[in-house]
Amino acid sequence: MSERDDDLELQALQRELDDAFATTRPRRDFEDELWLRMQAARPATNRLRDAIAGLLQGIREVPAVPAAAVATLLVVILGVGLFASMHPRLGGGGAATSNYNAEQSTRGAGADMAAVAFGRLPSPVFGDGTKTSQPVAPTITGDEYFGPAQFVWSGRLTVSTASARVYRYREPSTTDADQFASALGAVLRERPEGLLGSYSAATYNLNIRPTVQRPLSSPTYYVISSASMPPVDAAGASPADVATIFLSQHSLYPDWANAVMFTTTGDPIRVVFQRQFEVAAGTPSAFLVDANGDRYGIEVDLQGNRPILVAGMLPVRMDAAEYPIVSPDVAVQTLTSARPNDSPSTPPVAQLTQAELVYVLVAAGDHSFYEPAYLFSGKVQVGGKMYTKRILVAAVDPSQRNP
Repeated sequence: MSERDDDLELQALQRELDDAFATTRPRRDFEDELWLRMQAARPATNRLRDAIAGLLQGIREVPAVPAAAVATLLVVILGVGLFASMHPRLGGGGAATSNYNAEQSTRGAGADMAAVAFGRLPSPVFGDGTKTSQPVAPTITGDEYFGPAQFVWSGRLTVSTASARVYRYREPSTTDADQFASALGAVLRERPEGLLGSYSAATYNLNIRPTVQRPLSSPTYYVISSASMPPVDAAGASPADVATIFLSQHSLYPDWANAVMFTTTGDPIRVVFQRQFEVAAGTPSAFLVDANGDRYGIEVDLQGNRPILVAGMLPVRMDAAEYPIVSPDVAVQTLTSARPNDSPSTPPVAQLTQAELVYVLVAAGDHSFYEPAYLFSGKVQVGGKMYTKRILVAAVDPSQRNP
């Protein structure tokens, strides 16, 4: 038998062996499934180490990647691996989830919530620099008392949620102000100190101001009518309707929830679109208030049907994240146990009977926040007269706030 015949016989035997083994092999993809099961059974640290080693080996095969980039990537991978091992419940979803979706998955998680939101929040500062709006010096304005007091709570407040949304915005720039003014048809005139810009249009001037620390105020635009500003053509309309028509005509009507309040007497008549924030899914909205507890949003001052001034919140893009809040009982305890600082005499006793969850501005540099707070109100007797007393208490859990 020649060598060629030997090779042909060997090939025939090989084919017979292959056919025999083919009938006894596992089903298709069995090897892959077995490998995945074996990998899943290994400790997480081993799997992470192998993944990093494989990725770095691939990076090293590309000469253009510098060592510094490899080191940076390693830090990022280790951080992601550590976070996944600490928070296994957050794994498995798509990578492109939003902040709000991430915070939804940790609702009710308490202290872990800040890890996927904005981190620790700045605490609101009221009046004398404390976490309650307890002033040092007594002040009376109209029928309201702003001085120090001791508090007794005899009301009832029920909040149907253990967490509330916190809203964050980036401080508007001159570019943001210019774009807002341009959309209204106003052109830049100058940039005075303290303003993002001063602009003019055919029938009004427009000033835009950033966030102000003292007195604390949101980014605001001011529409100041010129002598050529015509009245709104709406015979028999209420002041609220006149203000609504004017804002709509000038693309200024708010895109947020609001309640409209206006004075029925006086000149000018003041119409206020009081801003509301959504607290949490399925709960009533809460009003935005200033340091005195007064609601605000957009104010329109009218002389008859002619708008003379509009002061409104500058539209800014906001992100939202959910944080745990203290219960009303804890807020009451904080309030009733507080003592006024540097009070020259024993302060009067304020009988607080009403309370509500509200939102307050917390200025914090490049980013500022709208955070929930409790607003308490009642009566206090000073000098034989009864006055209204209001006071704010921070609502976000202290574990989620900076001291």
